[in-house]
Amino acid sequence: MKSTLKTFLPIIVTVLLWAGLYGCRSAGALLKEVALTENSYLLGLTAGGLVENNTLQGVDGASEVDAITGATKTRFNLGVHRIIKVKTLTFESGLDYLTFDQRITYELPTFAQAGQRQVRFSQLRLPLTCNIPFFKGKDGQARLSLKAGASLGCTIFRSVTDRGTLPDYTFASWDYGPTLGIACYPFPAAKHYRLGIYLDLYRGSRIYEDIFHPAEGQGGQSYMKFGIIFQ
Repeated sequence: MKSTLKTFLPIIVTVLLWAGLYGCRSAGALLKEVALTENSYLLGLTAGGLVENNTLQGVDGASEVDAITGATKTRFNLGVHRIIKVKTLTFESGLDYLTFDQRITYELPTFAQAGQRQVRFSQLRLPLTCNIPFFKGKDGQARLSLKAGASLGCTIFRSVTDRGTLPDYTFASWDYGPTLGIACYPFPAAKHYRLGIYLDLYRGSRIYEDIFHPAEGQGGQSYMKFGIIFQ
């Protein structure tokens, strides 16, 4: 039962988020009467990727000459979000597109493993956060918002290139986990539009696994994304 729930959990969460974000037409009409909505467009950079086991935690027989290291390249992200204000509460959800480029280097002479694995992948993500506004201006808009919630991701493209003698691996399509963020709008709204900057952090479940990444948290998805937000 537990394994079945784990298998279908991402699908269930996706359906719930989709239904909660868009709803049906009648629900959308009701929402206009009781809440205020705003659209946000995000464009920026992404830093991060898979969490390497660079301490060799959980690897039996590893010696001081063994090592696993990683290097990531800064890539881009873009998103379309909807902010929904219901009385004193503010919620944000939408769709993000993120790309990642990473190298994992194995130098494990004890295990006769050595080489480099190039991992490139792209994701669609569904975030859902509760936003806390601060420093409202004369226009009634918050100059600063702190965000906390969760994010569900689906890997839609993946390219893995090996060089050397490397272990077999598995790469899951789905990941999920908590996300924290901040959005700042230093200038007042002009003609109902405003420009700001955002920073989001995410630490999620494991999507990459091999015999040298056995512990919980290793091979998980972790990133920081930041950029410009147009609302």
